[in-house]
Amino acid sequence: MRNALVVSCMRRAGYAGFSGDGLQQARPPDNATALPAGAWGYLGAEAAGVQGFHAPARTVPPAGAAPAAGAGEAYDAARVDCDRQTAERIGSPPGPGAELIGRLFADSMAATGRDGRVTAATAEWAGCMTAAGFQADDPATFPDRFRASPQTTPAELAAARADADCTTRTNLAGIWFTVLAGYQRQQIDRNAPALESHREAVRAQDARLTRLLTEGDAGPTP
Repeated sequence: MRNALVVSCMRRAGYAGFSGDGLQQARPPDNATALPAGAWGYLGAEAAGVQGFHAPARTVPPAGAAPAAGAGEAYDAARVDCDRQTAERIGSPPGPGAELIGRLFADSMAATGRDGRVTAATAEWAGCMTAAGFQADDPATFPDRFRASPQTTPAELAAARADADCTTRTNLAGIWFTVLAGYQRQQIDRNAPALESHREAVRAQDARLTRLLTEGDAGPTP
C-alpha cells in the first residue's frame, strides 16, 4: 500500500510514467535472511545442490530495458518529498506494541535454542554431519565458512547437500519450528491484551491506508 501512495504522489508531481524504482521491484532476495540454512538446519535439497550457502543470484535486467521514470535533481527532490509525505500520512502503530513483538520474538528464539529437545536434535545433526565428512557443531554458523567465497564451489554444494540430508534425517527443522511455535503460543496467551491492542492499531492503520488509496490522495503535489 505504501508503494501505491508513493506512485500516486510521483504521478501528481508530473512523472506520469513512474511505477516504482528498482528498490521496489520484485526480485529474488539477496541477503542471509533469504537463505534456507539456519539454526534449524538446511531446508531444500534442490536449493542445496544449486546455490549452496550463497544467496540466490539477482535477476539481471534484459538489455535495452526501460530506464527509470526520471532522473536529475528535480526527480530526486520529488522522490524524497513523496516518501516524506507518504510516511507522514501513513503514520505508524503505537511503538510499545511493535517493541513488545520484537522482544517476544527474540525471547522465543533464545528459549528455542536452549530447549533440550532442540539441543538433542542439534547434537544428532552434528553427528550426522561428522559421518558425512563435515565437522560441524552449530547449523547456524556452519555456512559461514563458505560464504566468504564470491562464488559457489563444488565443496560448498557438497556441504549444503549433506546439511540438507542431515536436517531431514534428524528432523531438526521439524523439531526446531515445533518448539518455537510452542513458546510463541505461550507468549501470545500471556500477553494477549497488549497484543490485541497492537493488532487493533495495525487494523486502524490499514483502514487509513485503504481510505487514502480509495481517495487517490497521497498528499499535495511537491
